[in-house]
Amino acid sequence: MEEKIIFHAGDFHLWHWEDDTEEEEETMRKEYFRILKTIQKDKHSMIDYAFLPVDPRLGRYTTEGLENFVKELDILQVIPMHFWENYFVMEEAKAILDEYGVQLVAVKQPMEMIHGIFYMLKKEERGYYIDLVDSYGKAVSEEEIELAPIYPYIPMEQKDVFFAGWDKKWDRIFLEDQEELLQFLKEQDHFVKENFEKITWKKGKYSLILCIREKKGEEGIYTSQIELSEVDEDISIITEDIVANGSFYSLKNKRTGLYDLKDFITELRFPEVEKLMTLAHKHFPEMELRYRDYKTVEVETIIVKPQILIEKIASDNSLYLRISAEVSSMDYKFLKDNDFEEVVTLNLREKKIQISKIDTSPVRELVEELVKILVKTQRELGIRQAYYLDEDYFLILPENVAREFITKNLLQFANQYQIAGTDKLKKYNIKAVKPRITGNFHYSIDFLEGEAEIEIEGEKFSIQEVLSSYQKDSYIVLSDGTNALINKRYIEKLERIFKESEDNKVKISFFDLPIIDDIIEEKILSDEYVLQKNFFYGMNHLKEYQVSLPKLNATLRSYQEYGYKWLSYLSEKHLGACLADDMGLGKTLQAIAILTKLHQEKKKSLIIMPKSLIYNWQSEIEKFSPGLKVGIYYGNHRDLQVMEEQDVILTTYGTVRNDIVLLKEFFFDLVILDESQNIKNIHSQTTRAVMLLQSQNRIALSGTPIENNLSELYSLFRFLNPGMFGSLEEFNNTYALPIQKENNPEAVQDLRKKIYPFILRRVKKEVLQDLPDKIEKTIYIDMNVEHKKFYEERRNYYYNMIHASIREKGLGKAQFFILQALNELRQITSCPEVKNSYISSSKKEMLIEQIVEAVENDHKVLVFTNYIGSIENICKSLEEREIAYLSMTGSTKDRQQLVNKFQKNEKYKVFVMTLKTGGVGLNLTAADTIFIYDPWWNKTVENQAIDRAYRLGQDRTVFSYKLILKDTIEEKILQLQELKSKLLDDVISEDNLSNKSFTEKEIEFILGK
Repeated sequence: MEEKIIFHAGDFHLWHWEDDTEEEEETMRKEYFRILKTIQKDKHSMIDYAFLPVDPRLGRYTTEGLENFVKELDILQVIPMHFWENYFVMEEAKAILDEYGVQLVAVKQPMEMIHGIFYMLKKEERGYYIDLVDSYGKAVSEEEIELAPIYPYIPMEQKDVFFAGWDKKWDRIFLEDQEELLQFLKEQDHFVKENFEKITWKKGKYSLILCIREKKGEEGIYTSQIELSEVDEDISIITEDIVANGSFYSLKNKRTGLYDLKDFITELRFPEVEKLMTLAHKHFPEMELRYRDYKTVEVETIIVKPQILIEKIASDNSLYLRISAEVSSMDYKFLKDNDFEEVVTLNLREKKIQISKIDTSPVRELVEELVKILVKTQRELGIRQAYYLDEDYFLILPENVAREFITKNLLQFANQYQIAGTDKLKKYNIKAVKPRITGNFHYSIDFLEGEAEIEIEGEKFSIQEVLSSYQKDSYIVLSDGTNALINKRYIEKLERIFKESEDNKVKISFFDLPIIDDIIEEKILSDEYVLQKNFFYGMNHLKEYQVSLPKLNATLRSYQEYGYKWLSYLSEKHLGACLADDMGLGKTLQAIAILTKLHQEKKKSLIIMPKSLIYNWQSEIEKFSPGLKVGIYYGNHRDLQVMEEQDVILTTYGTVRNDIVLLKEFFFDLVILDESQNIKNIHSQTTRAVMLLQSQNRIALSGTPIENNLSELYSLFRFLNPGMFGSLEEFNNTYALPIQKENNPEAVQDLRKKIYPFILRRVKKEVLQDLPDKIEKTIYIDMNVEHKKFYEERRNYYYNMIHASIREKGLGKAQFFILQALNELRQITSCPEVKNSYISSSKKEMLIEQIVEAVENDHKVLVFTNYIGSIENICKSLEEREIAYLSMTGSTKDRQQLVNKFQKNEKYKVFVMTLKTGGVGLNLTAADTIFIYDPWWNKTVENQAIDRAYRLGQDRTVFSYKLILKDTIEEKILQLQELKSKLLDDVISEDNLSNKSFTEKEIEFILGK
């Protein structure tokens, strides 16, 4: 540890006393500074702590001396010595120190303690310890320690070595396991930090958090730390207390056993994460669990599925078995040894920490059933001991019992339980086999059809025979009497792939071609299959795919060009595609590229979206592909003639639902769903309506194609490629139930292979090399009917009243009224709920949708707004979505503490603040997504806000979104910003508008239609 330089004024007779002359005082002062400078030059460039007399009775001599002192020397902190007034700190002294940037530390102790022993809390790698020092910070003598009140509390072993020799520093008293010593220190006024600040004890709202994070620079290694809510510093555990930055904290729920928390501070690999969380939850159920941005939820009870593990056949032919079970990464021995009532598992797909009760009774029931069978076998064979069973459910069966059990009972369990190690049973006429499919298939429309057989050890069976025998007996009997065991996962795969056809034939869906390679030999397939297989080959070599880029008012980045090729390739094959890029990567632009290509071929397209995106799509198409004729079929613009006259028709999900009887009669070359999660419920009226639309090609755009469960995936692909999964019941039986209920890894793998060609997803970190440092985008939003009506009423009111005021009183006297109008109209666009509680904000709905997508894709978000009402409404919506956030306004204290939380704590994903409060001076590089909720007159102010994230230390591209309500004052402000008009520069470019004057022309521009 670096040595601290501490100066005590008592070392020198510096200060003025009654019997000193001014000449004597000046001489002493010069000598004093000469000595100090010599000390500082020889020892240290900075005095860390200076003890100085600060007392009103010293009058001007104190303040003059103090000012000279801090002028001459570099000091970090001044600690006042209170010779007369124990609890007094001079304001004059503080003012002087503030002027020179020196911190005044108030040590409020009686005089006798200043010259007594201080118990100074320090920390090193081993942990916290106590140094016994005097008021100079120097170690106290042996005699003083023996006489000190702390001496009886020093552990005996430390007393023995305390004076062991001059060459060792034995004045360190470590607090580990020293409850009585710590209790003594809690009651001492001179228990201090290294800067002599008194140790504080904070009570109340604090709670424990177990945080598990990936270790930087070491793939696959994780670290677990114990943290404290509302405390940003690293914590340590001393006996039953928690310490951070020299302060002691007591928990909201007081408890014992805190010292055991140290066992949960460790490094581990991913398979151990669930075990650690489960142990932590058992011993500290009140402790919050954190892993990445996962939500903690309670789920239904897990009923474990027992396994029969065949460990070996011994030299005497006895059979060694073990009855076990697994819950995710936790084996049965771990579960049994710790007697868990609840377990913690990670749902990687849904990003959830799941806490569930656990029912291990099926394991016990299986053991009981086995024991009954073995007792019966024992009686039938007339033997005294038929088995050995220990408390860990390890079984040994002698050869005669094993043979009876295997031939009569074991294989019957295969239907109900997983049996592992069957390859060891050859001695008992049981053999694990690997089947081979033979036959001939030909291509028919979108599936393969033909005759197929399964060859097992040279014998042939139809696929249906194998499936039926397995379902009945769990094995296949061969001609020589061998019981052939087929891997259960292989059987499940056969059931997923092969469908019955007429004439004892079987079908294979075109969409299952990616998952049949490991069970079907290509030579038994027709040439048509090879051609279809070439489709998937082409998918993997799209970079070589030759397709001309359409003419756009934009240059596609390399990943966007790839996305365009991918969409073109699938469109040529008339197959549906889901572009699921992370938000901000240009899904809309890639879709516009396809629309432009189709326009060159005189094709017609329909785009369906949430109503808030109508005008954003319109402006994006006009910007990037102005040659496209765009029509809107929505609200009052529902004219069917639009379908005939325009290249691209924009509409909403609600409109399609309401007008499907009319719309289903039209045939489109392309239907695009933006925010396709709107059809996630297969049973909703909206989804059913969308499914009825006629089109040759279909594209879905979504940053979050699956939000909760696999039925959403089914609904999406029912739209994109209707024949892909069959009925919902088939999908549930084949994929949803095995994955969601049984955690079947093979089903997960097959599903991924099946949908892989038809979903393209890139996240920002994958394409960083193609992105600039900062991307800014404007999103236009249409007001709903009630909001628009209210806004227009107030705009018309102010427009008419201002002109009337100008006519009656002149332009000069109308200026205040003009400012009032501008402010209220901006507030109505930003938070109409404040003015009228019956109005909802479509802008807020859009913002929350964007935030949800950003958070689900592991981004941190900043939201800047000008109004407290907007902050309150946004935060309320975030709470409803269970998104952890922080907020900051002009009245917020401890702003840096909030910043530290946002920067370091993975829990907080959103920071909402006023533009003025958060716009300058803060470092918020943890965020890479920014929303300017309402524009400010001066774009420089907005840029300063964006630069909170876009600054030194940011290693990702920053995406900034400006939300603009169409046909409002916000659009006028944006026009002023973009045009850099004289009005902006000369009239309203300053933050404070109160001293500006508006001309009638300017009023007309801002408030007119």
